[in-house]
Amino acid sequence: MRLIWSFLALAPILLLTASPLKAQEEAVDCDKRFVTLVNPVRGRDKWNDKTITPLVNQYSLVKKEGFAATWLLQYDALTDPEVASRIKSFDPNQEIGLFLEVSPDLAKEARVIYPTQVAWANPRVLFLSGYLQSERRKLIDALFLRFKKTFGYFPRSIGAWWIDSYSLNYLREKYDVTAAMIVADQKTTDNYGVWGQWWGAAYFPSNANILTPANGNANRAEVVVIQWAQRDLSLAYGEGPEYSNHSLQANDYTSLGKDTGYFVDLARQYLDCRNNLAQITVGLETGMEGTTFFPEYKRQITELKKFPRLKSLTMSDFAGEFRANHGSNPEKFFLGDENNGWVLTPQARVNRALGDEVSYNPEVSFFDYFVKDDSNFLDRRLGSEDLRTSGKKWQPFFIPVFLLSLAFFVRQRKLKEWVVVSLFILAAFGLLLRSKAQFGWLVYYGPAVTNLEYVQAIVLGVAYIFFYMLISFVQKRIKKNLDLFYWSMPLSFGFDKLILALRYSSISGERYFGIAIDTLRFVGIKVAGTSGVDLVNQDFQPAIAASLLRFNPANIWGNNFLSFVVYPLAHLLCASILFLILIKTRKGLRNVIILILAALFVGQVLAIFGADPRVVLRGL
Repeated sequence: MRLIWSFLALAPILLLTASPLKAQEEAVDCDKRFVTLVNPVRGRDKWNDKTITPLVNQYSLVKKEGFAATWLLQYDALTDPEVASRIKSFDPNQEIGLFLEVSPDLAKEARVIYPTQVAWANPRVLFLSGYLQSERRKLIDALFLRFKKTFGYFPRSIGAWWIDSYSLNYLREKYDVTAAMIVADQKTTDNYGVWGQWWGAAYFPSNANILTPANGNANRAEVVVIQWAQRDLSLAYGEGPEYSNHSLQANDYTSLGKDTGYFVDLARQYLDCRNNLAQITVGLETGMEGTTFFPEYKRQITELKKFPRLKSLTMSDFAGEFRANHGSNPEKFFLGDENNGWVLTPQARVNRALGDEVSYNPEVSFFDYFVKDDSNFLDRRLGSEDLRTSGKKWQPFFIPVFLLSLAFFVRQRKLKEWVVVSLFILAAFGLLLRSKAQFGWLVYYGPAVTNLEYVQAIVLGVAYIFFYMLISFVQKRIKKNLDLFYWSMPLSFGFDKLILALRYSSISGERYFGIAIDTLRFVGIKVAGTSGVDLVNQDFQPAIAASLLRFNPANIWGNNFLSFVVYPLAHLLCASILFLILIKTRKGLRNVIILILAALFVGQVLAIFGADPRVVLRGL
């Protein structure tokens, strides 16, 4: 009896010493549970109900229940006066952002050719990754300027089922975007394969790869990534929608015969109290799934109201909370059972029960960082490519050669000649010299060569030696107008700018010849049989603009002999002819020709510095 009384006396002390950590977790950690309502709004041509009703119904529900939400507008919705007007009337708890899906109208405003005869949801036309880097910038700029024209400010939140890291970095650096949403892991759903990111959890991505969490702050993209359709912690692991439809999305889980109870159970798993901060994304594609699944969406909202201490935040507000709570990505994040669930770290994600282990390399990107993806299936799956690097770094060996050439020419009292030669070399070999290794790839803007860093140095050295000998030879034979000969060499590249702008085509028996002002605008003449010649200044449809015959410089860069020998020698020949013409031309006209060629040369050099990557190969 005395033993029993002793145990009862010690019981409170034992309870206090056994569970203070658990009590502290429940009291502190569970205060940071967040739901982010996100509603993508496409153009009404994609809606099942073409009226404004689906948008009104979703907003009325969100407002009635006191939730904050983020509404991501695709370009065609942004330019719909009725949709834009209604969204402008939303209460201050609502955030307006952008949905980065490309449409024909957006491409037209951005002066980018939109591929024809392709389904609107095809990844090579829908996502920014289907376009060149320069085209992505144009598309983003057009979209953001349109948004500011409509709402008076730039948005902080963006989304799409896929956002390439080049575009994400541009969005952050130019427009200060702070929150981004992409689709949660799915191997083969909707012709989109995205796989390997943190399973359903928010994170800072690396600069190189949006699926790779940053490890520390050095390589971090200052954007918080959240996920659409966060998946079941075990049942969603597999190929196809029969797996990926196990998600928080109403249209997904109801297609599998599941009800709101499934949603509540999965939400609780994501919002448990083991992690310092947890978040779920809930929403419907307005006018599409939002028409059929609005009753289930309403039940979701009702159930979320019952979650204790659950806070509703917009995408940008949640990004701020995540940033304030985590100086960088958490060192360890758990989902599900600690022994058999997901363990997420900046180095890897592991699920032993499912046999999943993805190691992260924050310094390696997907190929679409550099070049466009023309395929009909979006394959962005960590592990499907070799994302390892050897650790060896590419070195710009040509820079010491450049500096040595300067020192040598100065010593020979030929600084002016060095400037002229350097301009010629820049125009002739600038794309080669721009090529480099980055994010695990060898990135070529001109000819693709092996041993890039050595070829760059050798080509530059040989070029300076050749031109020093050429100048010495010319100085002995040309006594008058020597400077005119020198400057004719770089000016000869002004013709390249003109040649690259030339366009020709025969359309319905009518022949067009002229120049392209941009990708769509054509200025020139039209010859139509017996009707004579007419001046033309118009935009062509994308299919016609893309089909106009033009000189393709890739024919040069794809052949090393043409690139390194024929191309520069052809310009030397052109420079010689230009020199002979100029010395026989009246001074006034000569100056006009030189000014025009100088302007074209500057345009050509700017085009070199603004060129898109041509080829990428798995690199160092």
